[in-house]
Amino acid sequence: MKSIFGLLLMIGLFGCEAITAANQRPFVDIKLIGVWKGEYTERGGTIKRWTQTRSADGTYAIEFSFIELDGVMKSFTESGRWWIMNGLFHEIALPDMGQPDKYQYSFKERECVNFVLVESDGFTEDTDSADNYVFKECLVADSPPVIIGESI
Repeated sequence: MKSIFGLLLMIGLFGCEAITAANQRPFVDIKLIGVWKGEYTERGGTIKRWTQTRSADGTYAIEFSFIELDGVMKSFTESGRWWIMNGLFHEIALPDMGQPDKYQYSFKERECVNFVLVESDGFTEDTDSADNYVFKECLVADSPPVIIGESI
């Protein structure tokens, strides 16, 4: 009886270790794949809008437009890699960023995801701290298919 209990205890411990190890490996959350739109208004009044395409291969592209209070609009694009690790969304613009931005994320609406910035090396938002950078993105389209090889 003691040996059966010992065996079950060892299986349980190894199972917990495997779950913990799996959470620490980077992976792509399929719920985040697709084309997403978001908006954030800075304290100073600048409106930031973007459309982000997250692909299943862990790459992303974002088209930004910033509208200043005086009506001046700036547009630019960014691309890089994204992944989930330790329960956080990671995003790094290549080759510009040295460290990824890290966000808590949650789905409170069916096709919208909420993000809260947890850590950023180059946080430059018009806020007191990264803790105040909270925004929502909503799914507008599925991600375009990944093409493997060429078709003739």
